[in-house]
Formats: sequence, structure tokens, C-alpha cells
Amino acid sequence: MGTVSGMSKFEVARYVHDCLRREDVPRVSELAGNHGVTAEYVSRAFRDRYGMRISDFIKAIQVRSAQRLLRTTDLNTTRIAYVCGFGTRRTFFRAYRRITGESPRAIPSPPH
Repeated sequence: MGTVSGMSKFEVARYVHDCLRREDVPRVSELAGNHGVTAEYVSRAFRDRYGMRISDFIKAIQVRSAQRLLRTTDLNTTRIAYVCGFGTRRTFFRAYRRITGESPRAIPSPPH
């Protein structure tokens, strides 16, 4: 797997999942600081290497985590937004709709 300033997609994903475990918002600036480079450098290098913005990659991981929770738990969308590292429910809904084309409410609740 290729790296960007010592960071592979796997390492970025691991950072995001660590944030989600802490219910913290993933930040490119924090990730960059952990590797001793600037957020601008990481963003540019990631896009050049992988053809996508690092922020889009991070949001996709967050949305996949939200989809899993929507399918497997009874948590409401506000709680899922925070558990998945979105700062607000509104931010969660916007990112979810942009990535999936539908509302998080479109996923059926798990059977009881």
C-alpha cells in the first residue's frame, strides 16, 4: 500500500476509527500533526497519490460506520452522528446524503 508522508490509507482509516472510538471528530490537522507535517501538505499529497480528497475519504469512513449503526442498533440519528465523529446532526445528514444519495432515515431499523 502506498504512503503519503508516511501515511497509507490504512493508517488514515485507523486514525479515523480511533477518533470514532473516542467519539471525537477526525481532523486532518490533528492527523498531520501526528506525522509532523502540515494539514495542507497531507491534503495535497493524499489527493495527488490517491486521486481523492482526504476529507472525502474520512467522511466515507464515518458514513460507513453510521450505516452499520443504523442497521444494527436502536440509536437515534443524533446519537449516531456524535458516535461517528460528526460535530452536529446537520453535518451528519449532509455528509450522509452527499455520499449515499439518501437520508439516514431511509435505512430500516433493525428487527427487535
